[in-house]
Amino acid sequence: MRINIAQINYDPTDIERLEEVLQGLDEGVTCFPECFALGRISVDILQYLNRVSDEREKIIDMVKNTGKTVILPLIEKHPIMKNRFYNTTYVIHNGDVIGSYRRVVIHPMEKPFVQAGDKFPVFEIESVTFGMLICFEIAFPELSRIIALKGASVIFAPASSPEEADYLWKTRLRGRAIDNQLFMVGVNRWGDIGNEIYLGKSLVISPSGRIVHESEDKEEISSVEIDLDEISLERGKEPTFSEFEIGVYDKSMGYFKGVLE
Repeated sequence: MRINIAQINYDPTDIERLEEVLQGLDEGVTCFPECFALGRISVDILQYLNRVSDEREKIIDMVKNTGKTVILPLIEKHPIMKNRFYNTTYVIHNGDVIGSYRRVVIHPMEKPFVQAGDKFPVFEIESVTFGMLICFEIAFPELSRIIALKGASVIFAPASSPEEADYLWKTRLRGRAIDNQLFMVGVNRWGDIGNEIYLGKSLVISPSGRIVHESEDKEEISSVEIDLDEISLERGKEPTFSEFEIGVYDKSMGYFKGVLE
């Protein structure tokens, strides 16, 4: 399976730039970073989110017309509530939107303007099943386990991870890959937006936690080949995923509820 990592810093309304990047790529699944600046709770960020959400359909149509397979994170305006948005990632294949994922776990700095989704869908392209988590969500092992149990071989994690989170980025991605013995693909924004500096360092991690690819701290567009047979080999060698018992979670939920009540 070929994965194209588009580690760039871009304004999602710059449709010509987006099209230029896509036209320069070979076949494969192309993943872009989480495509808006987080952490600035102000009138400016709301104006920005309204602007990029207004361009959503135009951006999707352009990507569909390229015929490429693209994991495209955008902003989706809430259909009813003013100044509320979904952090939505679309999956585009053969000229169609085959599905989307609305981020479920919202970072505290986003909660004033981002609405949570409630589902963890998986998608299938050419017999490969994959799912998605967005940025902060890779911190929660339970989320990746849900996607893995639905049959995913790969979890893509588009992100806008700033430089202060450098010490967490690689560790969390490796942890989720090892937890579920599958491939994790973290595609991170690079560059400056306002007072935020994004670190890049996109990663492809194998089911054993091996770093298949690591981007540098610069704008970089990379093509990476992964061998999905590594999943069955790793699960056969170290059978932690096959020995997972959902009944243990069922019993443990009572402990969680007791702590939270």
